[in-house]
Amino acid sequence: MTNNHKRLLHTGLHSYDHVDLDAGSVFFAQALRAHRCPCCAIELLVFEHELPTAPLRPGFIQLRWLHLEICPSCGWWHFRQDLETSDPAQPAKVARSTWWELTHALQAEIELGTTTLPIEMLQKHLLRRWEDRKLISAQQAEDLVASLLQEHHGGQVVRTTANANAADGGIDLYLTLGDDGSLRRAVQVKRRITNDIEPVEEVRNFVGAMVLAEADHGIFVTTASRFTKVARAVSGKAKGAKVKLQLDLVDGSRLFELLRTTNATKPIQLPPKVQLDQEWQDAQGHLILARDLFTGDIRGWPVKAGHDLQLS
Repeated sequence: MTNNHKRLLHTGLHSYDHVDLDAGSVFFAQALRAHRCPCCAIELLVFEHELPTAPLRPGFIQLRWLHLEICPSCGWWHFRQDLETSDPAQPAKVARSTWWELTHALQAEIELGTTTLPIEMLQKHLLRRWEDRKLISAQQAEDLVASLLQEHHGGQVVRTTANANAADGGIDLYLTLGDDGSLRRAVQVKRRITNDIEPVEEVRNFVGAMVLAEADHGIFVTTASRFTKVARAVSGKAKGAKVKLQLDLVDGSRLFELLRTTNATKPIQLPPKVQLDQEWQDAQGHLILARDLFTGDIRGWPVKAGHDLQLS
């Protein structure tokens, strides 16, 4: 199934100088003057980071501030570096000016649900729009889970079928661990489009499939926000059964934390002088880390950051 849902995604950056802007050769010049996103035409959010500096000597110049305007919808941003200059005749008088080099994000339009969309781009997009997991295909959901489990555990993922829509006997993937691949975990992936709660029936079917496949450890992953109370209880019952089984339940919230954790250490392209652990401040004084500002979901800002996930 293919969904015709198109989204903008940050795929790089471009540097230019004031000459380009003054000459009108930069396509978004008019939007910038109005402080609006050239892609979405909505008002940009403003953030700033003050760099650590030494006392400014009379007549000298130093880089002092990093300034960012960012779209809360598509994530497009415009970045500049600001200097402070001390007047030689009046040392106490400090002027602020913009460094000649400016940077803006390059955006590309992606179509969710297509088989040609690279998994790295899908992960990057879902970090900003997690609700769009309901728009991806069943195959993409399976590919997403396979990539996250493999990155998190460092093992290998083996597929039971070449197509996510083909009959798989109740098990979609196997995660193999250990040097000899002797540790094997069965994986079932459920993509939910309308249901936001995973019922118990599918979890019970997965436990039955594990027994038939002689798999003693399984991971049931759903894109639904949570499991029903009865479904969560199945894990405890499986451990106490005659044929002891270990069952991990991963709902949509936990899956998103796994997505955040596995992407936290990946290199990303940032503007000059920006570090992931920098604290940036908006006009109201709210603080946000550069990591969340440039890669996370900032709609409805300010928001609280989540916690890292630890899978057993």
